[in-house]
Amino acid sequence: DEMAVMVVDKASLPESHILEAARARLERPSLRSSLKLLAAAANVKPAEDVAPEMEVEEAEINSQDFQYEESFGSDWEERWASGPAELDENGKEIKRGLINAKLVKYPSNPKDAKNCLQLMGGAANAPCTGIWTSFRPLIRPTEVEFEFTVNGKVDMPNASVVFTERPFEGALPDCKVGLQFTVRGGMQLCGGGGNLVRISNDGKIQNDKWNKVLLKIDWADKVVVAQVDTRGKGYAPAIQTVPFRDASCVGFGALFIYNTDTQATCWFSSLRIKQSEADMVLTDTDALAARRDLADRLKQREYQMAVDADMEVGMKMGAIKSTTCHGMNLAMEQAANNTSGQALG
Repeated sequence: DEMAVMVVDKASLPESHILEAARARLERPSLRSSLKLLAAAANVKPAEDVAPEMEVEEAEINSQDFQYEESFGSDWEERWASGPAELDENGKEIKRGLINAKLVKYPSNPKDAKNCLQLMGGAANAPCTGIWTSFRPLIRPTEVEFEFTVNGKVDMPNASVVFTERPFEGALPDCKVGLQFTVRGGMQLCGGGGNLVRISNDGKIQNDKWNKVLLKIDWADKVVVAQVDTRGKGYAPAIQTVPFRDASCVGFGALFIYNTDTQATCWFSSLRIKQSEADMVLTDTDALAARRDLADRLKQREYQMAVDADMEVGMKMGAIKSTTCHGMNLAMEQAANNTSGQALG
């Protein structure tokens, strides 16, 4: 009336001669007899300590030259998906409808209006919540160019354009971020260690005005050279390079566009991605350094001119005030004070 069923691994059974001996003793099949068999030595060789071999999977990278142009037409959803992040910084699900993307004509001014993609909303400190697309095999673009405008809080990253090697699975640094562009009080690139570097540009972003960005990528040194045009008069000369956020990134497999301000809205009218084997290494780094030195000297000159102007104003004010007392201006008074000090010493 009693029955027990036991499922065991074949490797844990005793050797065959032990089973034969038990059968010869005509032990009655029961749970006890089964346990006796299992208590016997199993027919398993001890596992040898073998050092595990690390499997290194070499990433497949596209080697063909190409140029991809996205104008965000009526079929844009065939190439882009929403998200992929669905949780905010506290791990709570982002409310449906808080972030949405659609095609519009912007701005309302007919002179500047363009057909574009409008991305409205974001989640605070939560990346990759807008739209994204992927590349297989990995690509190594040498140029990325896009036209955009944005409205939102200046202290929060918005209109972010991020290229990563791996898809997003919860934490942006785990994606191996190569290129990260964002707008936070101005256009910036996120360099090594996550440090934000302001792009030296030709003007500030203005509401309802289109801005063009050209990012040239050097895959030998894994650096980005950025140029912007905020006035519609052409790109300002580049004067700086910014390293990849993650130097271990070997190619781009995903592209994310998103805001982090819940009230922000950004508009993208075009996106161009180009890969050219001939442009994998930038050759004008010396010119970049020369332009950077020239820009630094111009800034120093402007600063010195401002200081001299302030000093001149101060001298005139001091001259007017001091002359009423003893007939000396500020410079003469300082010289007299220095002479008196030396005499007393």
